Amino acid sequence: MLNCAQVDTQPQNGLASSASNFARYAIYYTPQPGSPLAAFGRSWFGRANDGATLQAFSTAGFTDSGVAKVSALPGRYTGLHALFLAPFALREDAALDDVRTRLINFAAHRKAVETGPLTLARAGRYLVLRPVDPKPALDWLAAQCVNAFETFAAEPDEIGEEHRHLSPYQRLLLRSFGHPQVMSEYRFSIALTGPLDTAHLERVSQALWPVLEDICAEGVAVDGLSLFADTSGRTPMRLIGRYKLAG
Repeated sequence: MLNCAQVDTQPQNGLASSASNFARYAIYYTPQPGSPLAAFGRSWFGRANDGATLQAFSTAGFTDSGVAKVSALPGRYTGLHALFLAPFALREDAALDDVRTRLINFAAHRKAVETGPLTLARAGRYLVLRPVDPKPALDWLAAQCVNAFETFAAEPDEIGEEHRHLSPYQRLLLRSFGHPQVMSEYRFSIALTGPLDTAHLERVSQALWPVLEDICAEGVAVDGLSLFADTSGRTPMRLIGRYKLAG
């Protein structure tokens, strides 16, 4: 529940088809298929990461008419995931096969990381799952991921007025890497909702906690990295492949 979870003010930002159609790529953690967290994600988001449409999470726990709309919010997102490399456009001289080959090799030489117990937390106006205790190994994995793949990314877009809430350091990261929560600003987070007001965040937290309590107590293993892409800027992004951390 949010009244006992960590709260911060940073927002979350967040196919089997022809590679020429892909506009953006991203690297995420997605739960191992068949795991309790993956089963929850399929239900809550109303589809799997591969785009298969499923029955959405029951709204029985949302008694307020305004909160009932929350169940549709995750539908515009990729599915249950944690960011490791924010969506980026490819440089003109880079190709999907280059990125995929690099990720396969990268994952083969990295070890899985246990999150330890998780908690529901607020990240700005978003509801996320986060480790109760800091996990430097996850931060380091994310930093390595940025360093390993930045050579494939096109130059980030110019920073607009919509980013004026960022600190000078975060604006520098955004200009350099296309995302403000990287390197020392990174925190492992599994996104559960889109932006909500405080009252809705609390109600959604109350409804989800009984479903997630056992999963949170056990924690999860970040045991693979998944490559995603979108087509012509459309959402949600689709899974290309999940590659096991086998180092």
